[in-house]
Amino acid sequence: MESSNSHIKTIREAFLQMETREHLLTVLNYAKPFVYGKNAVPFELKQLTYYSRQNAKSYKEFKVKKKSGGDRTIHAPVKGLKAIQKTLAFVLQCVFIPHEAATGFVKNKSIVDNAKVHVGNYYVFNVDLKDFFQSIDQARVWKCLQLKPFLLNDEHPTDFKNETKNKSLVSQFKTDYGEKIFYKIEGSTCYFINDKKGNYSRFKKRMYNQFDELRKQNEELNNIEDSVLFENEVLPRIVNKYIETENNLDKIKFLNNFSRIDLASFISNICCTEMSVERKDSEGNWVEIKKNVLPQGAPTSPVLTNVVCQRLDYLLSAVAKRFGLKYSRYADDITFSSLHNVFQKDSPFLKEMQRIIEDQGFTINESKTRLQVDGIRKEVTGLVVNEKVNVKKRYIKDLRKWLYLWERYGYTKAEMIFRKDYLNDKGHLKKRSPNMTNVIDGKLNYLSMVKGETNNTYLKLKERFDELRFGYSRLEKILNDWEDNGIDSVMELYTK
Repeated sequence: MESSNSHIKTIREAFLQMETREHLLTVLNYAKPFVYGKNAVPFELKQLTYYSRQNAKSYKEFKVKKKSGGDRTIHAPVKGLKAIQKTLAFVLQCVFIPHEAATGFVKNKSIVDNAKVHVGNYYVFNVDLKDFFQSIDQARVWKCLQLKPFLLNDEHPTDFKNETKNKSLVSQFKTDYGEKIFYKIEGSTCYFINDKKGNYSRFKKRMYNQFDELRKQNEELNNIEDSVLFENEVLPRIVNKYIETENNLDKIKFLNNFSRIDLASFISNICCTEMSVERKDSEGNWVEIKKNVLPQGAPTSPVLTNVVCQRLDYLLSAVAKRFGLKYSRYADDITFSSLHNVFQKDSPFLKEMQRIIEDQGFTINESKTRLQVDGIRKEVTGLVVNEKVNVKKRYIKDLRKWLYLWERYGYTKAEMIFRKDYLNDKGHLKKRSPNMTNVIDGKLNYLSMVKGETNNTYLKLKERFDELRFGYSRLEKILNDWEDNGIDSVMELYTK
C-alpha cells in the first residue's frame, strides 16, 4: 500500500482528469482497497450504472425516535450501493479540503475541536438548521461538483497532451491511439487528437449553428425523435461531414459523447434519492413535495454536506470576523461566541446571519436556537466550554455510580440498576438491552478523547474498570505496561 500522502495525491490527480464513467470506475477501484482492505473485489461498471438510476429499492427506510420527540427518518443504502458510496466518499475526501470552521465529518477533527473554538467566551449562541440533509437538493450537489476543487465541467477538459506524460493513475486511462484520429465535442468546443503521440489541438466554432443548418437541409434529421439514436448514429455523421469539410480529414472516429459535466450528474445520481420533503411555496407556507435530496444514512452525505456548505462557512466566517465573533459548524449545529453581546433580537448581526443562511437554502430551527450568557454553564455540541473543554459533571457521576455498584453488589445486580437508569435517558435510541460493560468502555473512551489519556480522573476510572473487567490490580497493570512499553512510558503515564 502507498503512503497516505501518496495515495491522496494520486486520487486527486486522477479525479481531475476523469472524462468517462470508466475513468471513475478506475479511480474507485484504486481507492477501494484503502477502504475495504487489499483483497477487496473491484467494482464493475454495470454496478455503478444500476445504482445511478435512483431505484427506490436501493435504500431501506426506517425511523429513529428523537429525544426531543418525533422521529428521524434514516435512509440506509443496500449493501451494493453502500460499498460504492463509502468508496466514493473516500475519494471525495481526498479531493476536497473543508473550510477550517467545519469540524463535523472531517478527518482528524471531532466535537472537541468544535468546542475548543468557544472556550472562555461570555456569550455562546447556538443555531440549528432545520432538516439539514433533506435541505440539500441534488441540483445543488450537481452544481458544487462542477466547481472547485472537483471541476467536473466542460470548461476544464482533460489535457490529453499532458496526460500522456503523467505517470500517476491516469496513465491507466490512456487509449492506444494507433493511426486513428479522435474527436470530442463539448458544448461549442471541438477537441482533436491528431497524431500518434496523442498531441491535441482545440478550436471553437459555432457548431450548433452548423448542425441546425444541416438539420434544415435533411428531412431525415428533422423527423428524428429518439435522442439515443441521434447521439449514437446521426450526430457522428453530422460531425464527420463538418470536420471533413473544414479539415479534409478522412480518418475520424467518435471518441466519447460523455463529458465531465455528465460525470457530475452521474455521481450526484449515485449519492441522492427521491423522498418526501418540506419546502416553502410562493406564499411562504410549508408544503410536502417529492425531491431528489441527500439521504441521511448514506456514507457520501456527510462529506457532500461540507462541500455544499463551504460557501456558507466562508460567508458566516466573514460576518463573524466583522462583528468580532468566533464561528464553527458541526454538521447542522452552528455556533457563534464572543466576549460582547451582539445577539439581541433584531440586531444587525442576527439579521445578516439569517439572510446568509436563507440565501444558502437553509432554514433556522427556531426551537433549537439559544443564547447562553455569562454566569451559567455554556455548552457546545454537548461539551462544557466555560473555562476549558469538559464533559458535564453528571457524566463523571454516572460512571462512578455504575463502577461503585459493580464493586459493591456484583455485575448482575449492578447491571439491573444501570439498565433502568440508562434506558430512562437513552431508551429512545435503543431497541435492545444495553450491555453495561460496553457502555462504560465507550464512555471512558469518550472521556479520554475530551480530557486526554493522561488525565487523572480518566486514569482512576479506567483503572477501576479494568480491575473489575479483567481482574488485575493497578500494580499489575503498571508492570504489564512497563514490560510492553518501557520504564520511560510508565513513568510519564503514572507520575502525573
